[in-house]
Amino acid sequence: MNSIPSLPCTSQHPMHCTREEMARLYKKSRSQFPAQALINSPHLEIMDNVNWAFDPSGMTIWNDRYWKGFYAADYDFANIILMYGFGFYKRFWPDKDDKGQIRSQKVKGETHPFNTSIHAANQATDMDLPERGKVIYIKYSDFPFNNFDDLLKIVDRDTVLGEAFVSLRSPGRGISVFHFVLSRRYSTDFMTQADCRFIFQFKSKEVAAEDALGVWDLKLVSNAAHTPPILRLEFFRQESHLSSRIIQIGNLPDASQIRSLSEKQAHSLHLPEKIESGFIRAAGKDLMLGILEEPDNPLFQAILGSRGFVTRSKEGLMLPYVLKRVK
Repeated sequence: MNSIPSLPCTSQHPMHCTREEMARLYKKSRSQFPAQALINSPHLEIMDNVNWAFDPSGMTIWNDRYWKGFYAADYDFANIILMYGFGFYKRFWPDKDDKGQIRSQKVKGETHPFNTSIHAANQATDMDLPERGKVIYIKYSDFPFNNFDDLLKIVDRDTVLGEAFVSLRSPGRGISVFHFVLSRRYSTDFMTQADCRFIFQFKSKEVAAEDALGVWDLKLVSNAAHTPPILRLEFFRQESHLSSRIIQIGNLPDASQIRSLSEKQAHSLHLPEKIESGFIRAAGKDLMLGILEEPDNPLFQAILGSRGFVTRSKEGLMLPYVLKRVK
């Protein structure tokens, strides 16, 4: 069971690039805009159609609250550690004084790994470097993050390609560590927990039983990345009610209390009943969303050791998930 659908590596979909493909794409790409184009909305909370929007026809999210970070698409051990352990966003704003007045053309920013309390302060500066051309130099101000630099290329208004370096205090002369992507527009395959909650509450609708019929994959949603499917099941009608059949059970994220759910535990999610009672809602014909708020559920208990999936809201602990149609 695949985690994310495989799409060609292009400047429009760079989050689908492998390490080698991303390095080549970065090298041949040219930055189209100055550092000012990095500036995000001043508001971190979702403001519908102001700093955030959902396109149900294309199953895409535009999110100007920050730039969501992506590592290469290789699904090996090193990249899994980066993806789930150090998924991040970058956010930028104009340089302002204590009264909120813009005092210079400088662009300030921060890098925040989702599952940490780190907010690494930095500054973005336009540069024209030999052999690299126009780039945006990200210089970190505080120890230990000032041992690293980034060079960014804005390839379009919503897509940035980046390269991270061990700093040698000379832009572009450090030791290259990895390439990455920043995006303000991404598919629902990469939605964050805030995206999932907002779509569930304001952009989804109840699921008619006939629209749920078929085979679906269940994935857990974290801000850094979705899990590979932990469950594949088929919904079918049994007399007047919706029922389900387990087809395949996948692994839970690393550090979970158990490796995978048993069939009995999978059925304890009561997914058909949740669909019929409106606790699972449709964001499109091929995507359903749910938010588990049952601390005694076996899945809830099993996942507690894995960071980034169970989070706290005003209502208590919650575990967002999606069901994506297979056929």
